[in-house]
Amino acid sequence: MFNKYIWDLYKQSGGTQVVNMFQQNLTRKLQKTYADEIKLLQLRYAIEDVAADNYEQLLELSTEKKSKSKTVFIPCAIRGTTPVKEIHQAIDSVMQDAIRCWMKEDGREQDVLAGFIDSLSYTSTNWAILYPGVFTPYYFSKNYNVLTTIADTFGIELPALPKKSDYFGRVRHYGELCKAFYRFRQKNALGFYDFCAFLYDFAPQYIGGKDSYIIEKLPEPKSAFFVGGGGDNADATAENEPNKISYWQCNTNTRAGDLIVMYLRTPVSAISSVWRSKSVGFIDPFFYYYHCTYVGNPVKGKRIPLQRIKGDAVLGKMPIVKKNMQGINGIELRPSEYNRIVDLTCTGVPKLESATVSSATVYENEKAVEEKLIKPLLSRLGYAEDEYVQQMYIEIGNHNHALIPDFVIHPQSASGHYSGDIIIEAKRSISSTKQLLEVKSQVRSYAKLLGARFSVIASQEKVWVMSAKDDYSECVFENDWDALADTDTFQMLNHLIGNR
Repeated sequence: MFNKYIWDLYKQSGGTQVVNMFQQNLTRKLQKTYADEIKLLQLRYAIEDVAADNYEQLLELSTEKKSKSKTVFIPCAIRGTTPVKEIHQAIDSVMQDAIRCWMKEDGREQDVLAGFIDSLSYTSTNWAILYPGVFTPYYFSKNYNVLTTIADTFGIELPALPKKSDYFGRVRHYGELCKAFYRFRQKNALGFYDFCAFLYDFAPQYIGGKDSYIIEKLPEPKSAFFVGGGGDNADATAENEPNKISYWQCNTNTRAGDLIVMYLRTPVSAISSVWRSKSVGFIDPFFYYYHCTYVGNPVKGKRIPLQRIKGDAVLGKMPIVKKNMQGINGIELRPSEYNRIVDLTCTGVPKLESATVSSATVYENEKAVEEKLIKPLLSRLGYAEDEYVQQMYIEIGNHNHALIPDFVIHPQSASGHYSGDIIIEAKRSISSTKQLLEVKSQVRSYAKLLGARFSVIASQEKVWVMSAKDDYSECVFENDWDALADTDTFQMLNHLIGNR
């Protein structure tokens, strides 16, 4: 939640200068230095490529003779404590008029969205000058994850996310955010320029900046996904930069540490490198492809051209290959398919655990256990999906180590303090006492740090539950999945870790 005492300390220790910077630039016309100032702030929570794109838009706006609107909008001069209803009406009027004008120019809804996204920093800053106190400049492109963390930490009630195919809804979402920001400002008695400093300086620092989502010490990969890039542009050269981090379209199930196989479409038409996902995948309504993740740690290998892929006994059977790799971004690879790519490219990157060949085996990896066993169990135990998170990133020490539990029920995090009610660690298979003890030690460290009531281990064989009462040492519940079909057995588990 917002803490006025901490906010006042921030202003006394230099924050007032940031407030004044926003006021001086958003009152009438941007100074040329504004783009530099915002880039410095943004680099604390955004990667270089994102900050550079934002910089170019602001530099373009600052070099114009005066702030102007690209279309004719309904005029509104709003100052001071205007009622929320009037603010909402003003925002809706401007957004509707803008969409109408853009449709005349572009003709298609998806083109309107693309144009809006490509100029979001420019447009939102321009509107912030034209309609002071109504529109907030937006500098979270490809970083909606940072905005949601800030909102969760400080109690900003963000609007519901529009669907991917709702192009106009995604444009209007910016206006809905501005309404949410206005309500937050009123609730906490924050002036407009104070809020800009809060949103782009104070809050990103408070949550940890890039360290709040870019993960350096990656967990073991659980899945592998294809992504596609152009062979004659930055996509191809990026794999030559081992320290570079890029944003990319992803599968909705992408988790930190997952393996990303880069297929360069033109002009080479070949698998070229393997990357790692450096963040949890997230939805960004202002990223055209909607699902976004950050990738890094590229490892180049021997290129596998499309013709060889088609002729391979394993890869040639993949449906995406039969489609000539069309729609490749986010396609998940089976462990056997991914491991075959590693064998052919000799990249030296991790392989995925494959299922033991057995007629009794159902689950080929940890992800299958999560999706087909753990999530249905949580639903039976009364938990909605918004009551738990997967891969909760927990910083340890000076950002040099992290713990990433598979599931945390009722998670809480703020300014380096984390808690959770129940911790669940997923494993595909636990076949020995020694392996179980190792996993118990792992999940115990998560549970102690978060102050959890229970730690849980789930594999395709069984569910084990340990309690904080004896420091998560002995199992207070242990049964296989077939036993959970029995009402009495399930009731025992429900009494321990069911939703109350």
